[in-house]
Amino acid sequence: MDVVRKNINALRGTVDVKTEIVEGSRFTIRLPLTLAIIDGFLTGVGKSSYVIPLDMVVECIELRDTTENRDYLNLRGEVLPFVRLRDMFEIPGPQPARENIVVVQYGGQKAGIVVDQLLGEFQTVIKPLGTLFRNVRGIGGSTILGTGEVALILDVQALVSRNVRNEEASARATQSARQLEAH
Repeated sequence: MDVVRKNINALRGTVDVKTEIVEGSRFTIRLPLTLAIIDGFLTGVGKSSYVIPLDMVVECIELRDTTENRDYLNLRGEVLPFVRLRDMFEIPGPQPARENIVVVQYGGQKAGIVVDQLLGEFQTVIKPLGTLFRNVRGIGGSTILGTGEVALILDVQALVSRNVRNEEASARATQSARQLEAH
């Protein structure tokens, strides 16, 4: 196992082992994106461009009623947590009158990514991020658009995991507040 871990670390990957008594062990191996071509969905936020891997996109919907300051919505009876790329990456400029949500799914979990523009399908060559950007959460790589501009490729797994953690923390906080009110 030590040889496997060393080889994965040499590729800038990680190995996570979780062991449960009676259940067994779960090994999670994460490797960075290497030079590859993927089908993506190109989106825009302000003057920035982002690519979402197309195989993780479920649907796109218009975000209505943005007056409430919340990070979830009711999608056909299902609570859909979402992240605003404008807020996450601190993109300057005014929020547009119309925003869209790209609904993504990873590991059985759904989440939404709020963007300004839906620019359509885009076949792209993935370029890995340099060591300076290795620890940036939510970004899996980059690509160069036909215009010469750089677009960031989103790490959907990290974004969905982030949303699930935030949703669980919010539920615990709400439950604690209700218990305090009851006493």
